[in-house]
Amino acid sequence: MINITRGRGGMKLAKSLEEITLYDVYNAVDCVNGSLFHFHENPNPDCPVGKNIHFALDDSLSEIQNVFENKLKNITVKDIAEKI
Repeated sequence: MINITRGRGGMKLAKSLEEITLYDVYNAVDCVNGSLFHFHENPNPDCPVGKNIHFALDDSLSEIQNVFENKLKNITVKDIAEKI
C-alpha cells in the first residue's frame, strides 16, 4: 500500500485512496492472524461447556467475521478521508 524511499524520498501511497479498502488495511496490519475470535483453544473434554463450545459457536463466529470483512471491502480510505 505504501512505497518507502530511503533518505529524503520519504513514503507515499502505492495506490490511490479510492483503491485502498479498509479490508486492505486490516490485512496489512495483520493483528487478527486469521480469526477475530480466539477462545478455549484446548478446552477440557470433561467440561460440559468446553467440550461443546466450538460446536456451538464456530459457525456463527465465522459468519460474523465474513460479514465484517465483506463490509470492510466496501469502505475505502477515501470514504474515511472525506469524513475528516
